[in-house]
Amino acid sequence: MSELGIASGKLSLMTHVVAGYPDPERSFELAVTMAESGSDMIEVQIPFSDPLADGPVIMKANQVALDAGMTPVKAFEMVRELRLSTGKPVFVMTYANIPYAIGLKRFFSMALEADVNGLIVPDLPFDSSLQEYFDLTAEHDMNNIYVVSPDMEPDRLRDAVVSSSGFVYTTLRVGITGADRGNISGKGLEFVRTVKRYTTLPVAAGFGISSPEQFISLEGIADIGVIGSKLIKIYDTGGTEEVGEFVKKCVSDHM
Repeated sequence: MSELGIASGKLSLMTHVVAGYPDPERSFELAVTMAESGSDMIEVQIPFSDPLADGPVIMKANQVALDAGMTPVKAFEMVRELRLSTGKPVFVMTYANIPYAIGLKRFFSMALEADVNGLIVPDLPFDSSLQEYFDLTAEHDMNNIYVVSPDMEPDRLRDAVVSSSGFVYTTLRVGITGADRGNISGKGLEFVRTVKRYTTLPVAAGFGISSPEQFISLEGIADIGVIGSKLIKIYDTGGTEEVGEFVKKCVSDHM
């Protein structure tokens, strides 16, 4: 899975950026800084007006980005530039309304043109009504990364995990992103272990990672740690440079 930035036996870091926050130019610069500071892969969120899985920090960033004129077309253009300028894997995260509003064939065409490494759509239902979406991921050999959480029924969890490609994205708790916690709960870590029993794919863990120590605590349990809201908070108070320093500390502390 090296082509996805996932090194065997090493905890990889995926950092999250909202395309267009605080504006298109600076969001691109922020993502480049993350990559140059050691992030193994970047998750670029196409902003949406009702991001159900996101807490207030990312929700606000979504609205600011939309107000600044960010669109799916511009977001995919940003992804393409990131792929070309950094060489790092880039995954697009958004909500199901976006690809269906655009039209699935157009959405996948833009994703392919941008050289996207995979799609993360946390509110995508797992049922036959979305067969066209699943057919297009298969047709275009696009990684379809399911988001699973500790409150999922075992049968549904197994179905989602075995249908994922690229990696499986687990939440460390039930709820929205962004709440700072002193430690990652034992329940969250046990859920990661449960998911790993269902799949040979790498497993990413996110929602609430807010310190290098929390990131490092995933070593030997998850394959990827995902940090999002914390980086926006750091950016809001200290700018791009401080985000880069935080990423460097996460990476250097577990090497």
